[in-house]
Amino acid sequence: MLEPTILTPRRRALVATMLAVSFACNLAVLFLPFMDLRRVLSREPYSLVNSIAMLWDSGLYVLAVLVVGFSVVFPFAKLGVLASVCLAGRIDARNRGPLEWVERLGKWSMLDVFLVCLILSLTSGQVLVGAEPRVGIPVFIAAVVLNMAAGELLVRAAAPKTDAASAGDRGAGSPGGALRLALGGAALAGAVAFPLLGINDWLLADRRYSILALALTLWREGAVLPSLLTGVFLVLAPAAGWAAGARAWWQARRGRSAAAADALARLFGRWAMLDVFGLALAIFAVEGDLMETEVRWGALFLAALIAIQWGSGHLAAARSPGENPGS
Repeated sequence: MLEPTILTPRRRALVATMLAVSFACNLAVLFLPFMDLRRVLSREPYSLVNSIAMLWDSGLYVLAVLVVGFSVVFPFAKLGVLASVCLAGRIDARNRGPLEWVERLGKWSMLDVFLVCLILSLTSGQVLVGAEPRVGIPVFIAAVVLNMAAGELLVRAAAPKTDAASAGDRGAGSPGGALRLALGGAALAGAVAFPLLGINDWLLADRRYSILALALTLWREGAVLPSLLTGVFLVLAPAAGWAAGARAWWQARRGRSAAAADALARLFGRWAMLDVFGLALAIFAVEGDLMETEVRWGALFLAALIAIQWGSGHLAAARSPGENPGS
């Protein structure tokens, strides 16, 4: 059984400040518009509430519920869990489970932000449809990032170093790990560089967008923060996580401790959001209300990457502590 972790006053004060600002931002985004959406001659604000209403009116009830759950209800639930841990001043058997659970799901609050990023990019340069970013986007991004950062501070304080070290060395250098790394690297490159969606609407200009193209388009349209969000969480964090995983595999193959590299891979993995973006992409492709689109090769690479990461995560969770690293 793990010993309780006592939080230092400095860490508690920093976490409490982050949570207070995040709470204020989460309240504000319930009323602030994310963008102005133009269709032919009509213009309407697109907010968190509007996006849910659009999905519901389109008959996509499950997807509307997902957005409500991840972008409205869950951020406040996570704030409640983190605040209770901070007020308790310690992480023990009672709150360790809820803390780890909300941290694993924290990045899914970005679902609606990525939907907005897709709409801003796909409507760029179009005559009949268009979108302009509004203040709700940076406020919501700040809310989610501060929420995640506060949780990260608490999780790192409670991380058992001995367990992390053994996990880093366990099975990292196996031949199966090399195959997963190779497949994951190829899928990551394809997901980032190949077009994900193409516009298949005769009323609109025919364009195809990859993740890199999305980031560049957002930058040109003046949506600087969404562009940086796309670049950091969809390109840099996944690439850094893959590189750290490759380093862990190489060190384990040479008989060295892979704990530090494995810890880095896990850290970047918590901030990599290709799986969240993949769900946003699926929602946009299925909705088809704003424009007709078609799935391209990049989306298939993205689906393959998510499947590989999901499978690797389940394999890691199923390994027993005494497993031979070379097996």
